[in-house]
Amino acid sequence: MNYATLQTSVSWDWKITLNTIKTDIVIIGGGIVGITTAYYLVKSGINCLVIEKDALGSHASGFAYGSIGASKLQGLNYPLALKGCSLHNELNEFLTRETNIDIQYRVKSSIKLAFNEEEKEFLSNSISSEFKEDKRNQFNWLEPSQIFSFEPNVSKEVIGGVLQKHSLDVDPYKLLLALYEVCERRGVKLVNSEVIDLKIPHSDSPLITLGNNIQISCEKIVVSMGPWTQNLSNWINVKMPIKPLKGQILRLEMPGIMKNCSLSWSGNYADLKGDGLIWTGTTEENEGFNETVSDEGRTQIMQSAIKMIPCLERAKVVLQTACLRPMAPDNLPVLGKLDNYPHIYIATGGLRSGITLGPAMGKIISELISNNSTQLDITPFSPNRFD
Repeated sequence: MNYATLQTSVSWDWKITLNTIKTDIVIIGGGIVGITTAYYLVKSGINCLVIEKDALGSHASGFAYGSIGASKLQGLNYPLALKGCSLHNELNEFLTRETNIDIQYRVKSSIKLAFNEEEKEFLSNSISSEFKEDKRNQFNWLEPSQIFSFEPNVSKEVIGGVLQKHSLDVDPYKLLLALYEVCERRGVKLVNSEVIDLKIPHSDSPLITLGNNIQISCEKIVVSMGPWTQNLSNWINVKMPIKPLKGQILRLEMPGIMKNCSLSWSGNYADLKGDGLIWTGTTEENEGFNETVSDEGRTQIMQSAIKMIPCLERAKVVLQTACLRPMAPDNLPVLGKLDNYPHIYIATGGLRSGITLGPAMGKIISELISNNSTQLDITPFSPNRFD
């Protein structure tokens, strides 16, 4: 994008001096966290600029499975996940009214499968703890015959499973499009360019340099670049050890099955989504910033899918995707303001639960910017913990 393009797209609150743009809030990253941050900021009357080096939702957020749930996130993540689930429900109602985009937000049953006594014991023990924590959901143990009544194609080797009656999912890419449509109507601008440098002059506004030598001067910055948030360590004196965790997903064509529930086993899943395809995965690969799909990943995913549903051996692979999830060393989100750089807010580290946590993270960052406070205790997620 050149200067002329930028000049024609500026909103009323921008000021341009030579090739330096001045604005109030800049969000670096156009994934679920960055876009929901923009959404909640503009909703509270604060305009902002989003910088994304690639297309909107072209990385982890746009290629995620889209499961929404708090039961798998016990411990420190749990309150954040509950907040995320509640906000997803509100977003669905609002976006359905405001846009013509079907984000495919759905409530359906899901079953966690057990194939041996150890898995059965683990799932049985999880029922009481999950039900006690999540009053809005119902978890019940199912015998094999009951599982087959939901989905006759489940493997006959299954010895039981846990039914979750109110499982949620969404199409993440369509969710991003709907969110940005609302943001754009309210004045949020998206700049497609790469941030190559960030400086914090003494007693001055932060200065962002883009790949086309355009500079942006602003008051506050939200860094939500997923695993690329680690670049912050190259720009300023802060330790930000965020790494990418690669995950691959297959989309399969197999008509006539999985209409009543989704299935999961040992960290893997299979679900008939709104596009009529069965989405199944996933892998967890430490391969740096390699986003390419692989035959090994495809084989691994198909083996787990066939373990759950043997007839998927005959399914047609329509699409194979890969994305990089942001992972902190302690596997917790990174959320809050930097102590030594109070202009900068960090929001990343959702790992495999980025879609669930994204709206909550965006909402919290917007509250910190607008009110300098938030109701949820985010101390465990402080970006200053790495120092």
